[in-house]
Amino acid sequence: MEDFEAVYQERMLDTEMLYQQERYIAAMHFGGISIECLLKAMIVDFHHLTEWKTDSTHPGHTIHNPGHDLIKAIRTINQLWSNVQRNPQVLTWLNQVEYPFIEHYIDLRYLGNEPDEKRHKEWFEAYTKLKIWLVKQSTFLGKLK
Repeated sequence: MEDFEAVYQERMLDTEMLYQQERYIAAMHFGGISIECLLKAMIVDFHHLTEWKTDSTHPGHTIHNPGHDLIKAIRTINQLWSNVQRNPQVLTWLNQVEYPFIEHYIDLRYLGNEPDEKRHKEWFEAYTKLKIWLVKQSTFLGKLK
């Protein structure tokens, strides 16, 4: 299984460096990936996974890889989903990170235009708040190294 925690750490650094260099589309793309990897690290830790369930593998649990769907990832940990529902602002942050433009963060790699100042600042604030909130949640739900 991938080391999602290590990938999260690396993509988080990439995101911050790209943002500082005013490479906002790339920062938004990598920011989504870093949140995706943070969530996957939390899932792996919380459920003690050694592999994802697939159509061909049945490792004794029902947890499928949520792919690039951040809400689906959160919903694999019932306690985390409950915490999100108690804090509606988190859903706003999630939506801003997952869909920084009308496009999904994965599809931003095909955009050539940088966002306006208001949009990239709002995105970075949502990304930062979501990241901090998720890391705090991980201390209650499981542990990230």
